[in-house]
Amino acid sequence: MAHLVAAVDASTDEEASSDAASRWFEYPAYVFDRLDAEDRHRLADLFRDAAMKEPEGTWRNALLKVPDGFGLTEDED
Repeated sequence: MAHLVAAVDASTDEEASSDAASRWFEYPAYVFDRLDAEDRHRLADLFRDAAMKEPEGTWRNALLKVPDGFGLTEDED
């Protein structure tokens, strides 16, 4: 997942259109949306823990973007 975030983040408009990027993220978003709140928070924590083990840079930043970008940190109403 973080590889996908990093690839899209680093891509130019010629390499990845917004339509293509949206299609790349549809299935992970679909799966993450079906997790209950506890599992979403647990997965978000795993991404953050993994990020903090990485040196500062593109890879760490990509890992840190995943939880918010996929709504893993949003509480259910």
